[in-house]
Amino acid sequence: MSNEQFQSIMNNRPIDSKSLIPFISKEFKTHFTKDITALYHYTDLEGAQGIISNKTFWASHIKFMNDSKEYSHGLEICEAIVQNLMQEFPKENPKRAYLEKVFTILEEQDTDIFVVSFCESEDLLSQWRGYSRSKYGVSIGFDYAALFDVSFHLSEENFFPRKVIYNHQLQQQIIHRIIEVALASIEMNADKLAYSPKEVARTIGYFLPLFKHSTFSEEKEWRIIVTNSKSMPYQHELKFRARDNIILPYIELLTHNKVTQNDNQLPINQITVGPSGTNEFTARSLNYYLKNVGYPTVPIKISHIPYR
Repeated sequence: MSNEQFQSIMNNRPIDSKSLIPFISKEFKTHFTKDITALYHYTDLEGAQGIISNKTFWASHIKFMNDSKEYSHGLEICEAIVQNLMQEFPKENPKRAYLEKVFTILEEQDTDIFVVSFCESEDLLSQWRGYSRSKYGVSIGFDYAALFDVSFHLSEENFFPRKVIYNHQLQQQIIHRIIEVALASIEMNADKLAYSPKEVARTIGYFLPLFKHSTFSEEKEWRIIVTNSKSMPYQHELKFRARDNIILPYIELLTHNKVTQNDNQLPINQITVGPSGTNEFTARSLNYYLKNVGYPTVPIKISHIPYR
């Protein structure tokens, strides 16, 4: 890498040089967001009531979600990239030792990852199967522009939905870029690292849950990622609830609407009732509930997917 390339990277890194996540998020912003009108959150009736009544989302531990194996998908991509890069450097090169530390931390890291999922489609069979878990499911539609006016607030951090990446080449590009920025400082000064191996591993680990195999692309998923790590200066409060055959770890993600005239209401633009033998009855109960908790104008739709 030339001095000019190095200076370009250093000049455009975040002011807080200890954090790579905001830098990478900004650089790949066009891939993590897009121009849409709504996002939909699939859940069962109990979950929907909790979200609406408490204005709170539950971020579930990724290892206990339906698609928990997706994290290993991203980790395998990362391993291949790091292994190939290490082969470029002789054993005595500090870059090789640095990369070895990064991947060791990735494999053994103490970071717990929690996810809240959204979808671009309001009525998708795979989502009904995955998130309503054969119960009476609903998809809550949120106005996309207004959703970004709602701050998902936790321990003085703000969280926003990011688009899941299904393109394999783009996944590789993001990991390559994280490592490139990290290695750049070693070329100039190996004794004073701009980013520690732990920070690089944390950054890669943060983006891996946004990587899914291309065969899942029809889900058009978005995710809010929350992390807990023993090495972080604070810990988000960990909670547990029983779900089917597991005790599910989760973190409560509170919302605060910046638009005060909305009386801190969630920006819900519709609710779709999933396939069931009683969806008309379910819709009537939802309509009554919404009118009595401050959402009298939210329309309720019925899924077009046949119930079996």
